[in-house]
Amino acid sequence: MEILLGGPACLTPLGPDLPTTLAAMRAGTSALLPSPFPGSEKPVHVGRVDDVWLTGSGRRSQRMIGRVVRHTLTRLTRNLRTEPRTCFILATTKGDVKALEQGRPEDTMLPVFAARMGAAQGFSGQPIVVSSACISGTLAIKFAADLIALGEFDHALVVGFDEASDFVLSGFLALHAMATEGCEPFDDARDGISLGEASASVVLSRDRSLFQEGAVAEYVGGGMGNDANHISGPSRTGEGLVRAVEAALDSAGLTASDVGHVNAHGTGSVYNDGMEAIAFGRLGLGHAPVNSYKGYFGHTLGTAGLVEALIAVEALRQGILLRSLGATNTTAMPDMDILKENRDTSRDLLLKTSSGFGGCNAAVLLRALRS
Repeated sequence: MEILLGGPACLTPLGPDLPTTLAAMRAGTSALLPSPFPGSEKPVHVGRVDDVWLTGSGRRSQRMIGRVVRHTLTRLTRNLRTEPRTCFILATTKGDVKALEQGRPEDTMLPVFAARMGAAQGFSGQPIVVSSACISGTLAIKFAADLIALGEFDHALVVGFDEASDFVLSGFLALHAMATEGCEPFDDARDGISLGEASASVVLSRDRSLFQEGAVAEYVGGGMGNDANHISGPSRTGEGLVRAVEAALDSAGLTASDVGHVNAHGTGSVYNDGMEAIAFGRLGLGHAPVNSYKGYFGHTLGTAGLVEALIAVEALRQGILLRSLGATNTTAMPDMDILKENRDTSRDLLLKTSSGFGGCNAAVLLRALRS
C-alpha cells in the first residue's frame, strides 16, 4: 500500500516557512542566540521563533500551530475538515507548558490542549496525542502511517509543536545538559544541547490526488524500540536505536545498504551522539552521510523528528545534503560520514532517527519524490 506525504509546513527560528528555513540552512545560518536565564552563570543559547511571524489572536501556542496547519490545508485539493476518515495527530512533549508558568495548570493537560488546537483549526472529534519524549515527532509519522495501513483512517494530519519555555530550560539546566555555547552535534568538543522551538505539519494519505503540488515523499517503513537503560541516559550500546532502525528496515524489506542519508537526532550531548555513533556502526550505516540539524535552531523537543524529517526530505528533493552545523572535528567518530560541508546528492532514501529520555527510540524511512 502506497502511503504518501504532502503539504509540508514548518515554522522555525530560522523562518516562517519551509523554503525560508531551508534557504537559511543552506547558507549555514544558525538561529541559536545567547539568552540570560535566572540561575545560570552564563547565557544559554536558545533558538526562538520571531513573534512577528505569528498572526491572528489567541495564545502563542495556538498561533504557532495555526500558521503551519493553514499552510498545509491550503495545499490540498479537498477540505480535510469535512473528510470523515481523517485523524488529527499532535506530537508534543509539553504542549502549552507556558500556561503552567501563568498559573493555568488545567490548560497544560495534553488531551485538553490537543482538543482545543484541533477545534481551533476546524477539526471535530478528539485528536490523537503522541507524547513520547523527544521521539514524539518521528513516532507520530509512523503512527499515522500505521493507522492508514490498518484501514482505520484514509488521511492523517500530523502536527508537531513545542515551545522553549522557562520550565523546560530549568529542567535541562538542572541536569547540567546545556551547551556552554551553541550546540555542536558530533563534534569532539561537544558539551551539551541547545533548546529551540518550532511547529510543523504534514498530511499522510493513500490518495495521491489530494496534494495540489504532488506528494513530497513516500512513507517506506518505520520502527521503534526502548532499551529502558536509564530515565535520562541512553544505552551505552545503542540497543534501542539499533532495534528501532532494524524494525524500520524489516518493515520496508530493505537493508542498511539501501539507505542514502541519515538525519540523526544529534543533540550535541556527549552521551547521545556517542550512542548514535555506536548504533550506526552496529547497523552497518558507515556508508551513509549523516547530519544533525540541532546546530541550526536547537532541539525542538516533540517537534524535532517531524520538522527535521520535512526539512531533510525537501533537501533531498533539491539534491543536497546539509552540513551538520557545529561538527568541525569528528576524529572520535572515524567510521561515520559526518557532513561537514553541504554536498550534492542523487540519493532519495532518508532514514530519520530520534532518541529520547526513558530509552525510547524511533526511526522512519521516507523516499523523497522529486517533481
